[in-house]
Amino acid sequence: MSSNQKSTLGLPSNLSLDSLREILGYFKNDRATLYSLLFVNYHWCKIVIPLLWRQPFDMASLEDYDLIIETYICCLPEKEKSRFILAGVKLPHHPTPFFNYPKYLRSYNSSKFRQALNSWLKMNVADCGFDPLNILCKPIKMLFGPIVKDRYNVMPRSILHKVVNKCIEPIVQDYCATRPNFDVAKEMRNLLLSGCDRLRSLKICYDDDSLSLMEMIDSLCMKNINALRNLQSFELCIRTTMKEDLENGYEILENIFLKIARSATNIQNMKIDVPHIHKFPEKVHIALYKMITSQKNLSSYMSNYCWDSNFSIHSALKNTSLKFLNLWGLTHFDDSLVQGLLKWINLETLELIGCPSSLIPCEVSCNQLNIKNLKLGDGYESYPYIKTTLLQMCNKNLQKLTIEGITSEIIEEITQHCPNITHLSLCAYQDISKSLPKLISNLQNMKVLTLGHHEKFLFTKSTIDQFTQSIPPSLRYLCLNFNISFDFLKLLLEKSQAKLYKLELHQSKTYSDKLVNFLIDYAKNQTQIKLYIPPEHFPHPKKKCCLSAALEVASLKGLKNASKHKHFDIYYKKDNRNFYNLW
Repeated sequence: MSSNQKSTLGLPSNLSLDSLREILGYFKNDRATLYSLLFVNYHWCKIVIPLLWRQPFDMASLEDYDLIIETYICCLPEKEKSRFILAGVKLPHHPTPFFNYPKYLRSYNSSKFRQALNSWLKMNVADCGFDPLNILCKPIKMLFGPIVKDRYNVMPRSILHKVVNKCIEPIVQDYCATRPNFDVAKEMRNLLLSGCDRLRSLKICYDDDSLSLMEMIDSLCMKNINALRNLQSFELCIRTTMKEDLENGYEILENIFLKIARSATNIQNMKIDVPHIHKFPEKVHIALYKMITSQKNLSSYMSNYCWDSNFSIHSALKNTSLKFLNLWGLTHFDDSLVQGLLKWINLETLELIGCPSSLIPCEVSCNQLNIKNLKLGDGYESYPYIKTTLLQMCNKNLQKLTIEGITSEIIEEITQHCPNITHLSLCAYQDISKSLPKLISNLQNMKVLTLGHHEKFLFTKSTIDQFTQSIPPSLRYLCLNFNISFDFLKLLLEKSQAKLYKLELHQSKTYSDKLVNFLIDYAKNQTQIKLYIPPEHFPHPKKKCCLSAALEVASLKGLKNASKHKHFDIYYKKDNRNFYNLW
């Protein structure tokens, strides 16, 4: 490489542009770093700009959404801009950017895009008051509007053009502003996505006001055959509660599903979120089935859609590339699902959230599953097949287990069939204090333990010693997602044989100075401590919180001393959700 080529890269070494592009790609989700790299030189800027604009709404804050739309509009040709001006939209007076930002779009989220567009339109759409002359001019506009609107020049280049503009501008503006066929939002989406052929991620959010959006995406799929060919992630979220609203979009959904089935067969991640109140017609149902069946490399699938026995989701997922499966609100747990679990030899993570509506008709299987990570949501304790057979089938391969609504019966099955668990997360809604120590002592390779929901369900005065002694020396991370008393915590940490690297506590009621000081001393053992407390207890310099007398809260001085310790972090959280998942 010549010295001139080295200088253009701004690097002293023989680093090619391709290598630099690969290195900077590691910062694709780090907005702050990418912004700083923009100003190194022009070559770095050309590499960074596509990274920043691949998913702009994910890289920006909500307050900056309208600026993204404004930048996109600046990239439009003058002829296209004129259509917005004639419709009463105020466009920014900015020069044409050096880069064509829309072409870098890789991720399209319809909800975020609509939110950004609405925000921008509120500030830039002119408020046209009622003009009685419009009634008299309507026939004139209807006659001459279509004739002149495409020939109208926003920026006249000669005296003749200026004269013509002066004469026809009112007619064209009134025509375009009052014609219902001109939908600014729809035009904006069409202009942005009409030439798009690099989408990697598509998320369609359908609510009570999404029909025009669905029509636009349908048009995109039909007109641009390359629009979805490189799609790797697809998500459909239906949020409308009115069946009538969704019925208007059935044909569009069918077209989109069939288009994806023909054009985008390499999707890796798919999520179908359809409330149970919505049951697709047969045509749409079959189209969705075909879309799933057509995928060659699907590795992650999440769904709560209600499948019937003729077109079961478990038979649609025919390939063996599936690694992650999440089914929530499950309505059919039948033979096809069991056969699927046996067929998906690469399936590592299975999440079942919610319970089936009927008993399981399947016979007990002796086959072993390759599942390493299993999550069972609340409600499965009433179904013997799930709490026994599924755990038996996972057996020695199971390493990470999360169960919400754990019972003593399920604990017995885990103790008997799953000895190699290294990560265990249990949320109890009933007393398991007597059976829990037996399970813990049986898991000699356990590294991570998360427990909730109430202290009284997990250990009592008569069982705390037994629980503490059952903790294996291999444990390194302990999370207690409930309010633990100081006496129990002190006993647990002082008598346990485990050397904890991380300790996570969620104190919703009491965290006295005595407790905080004890944790400060414990952190001196190089244990990283995370203490979660309610957000209303956050110390504010100007106003004090009115706390209940029943709450025993540490002083501001005590919390400050804890925060100074390099191994002690204090967080403020609203609830206990999302602290049970281990992967």
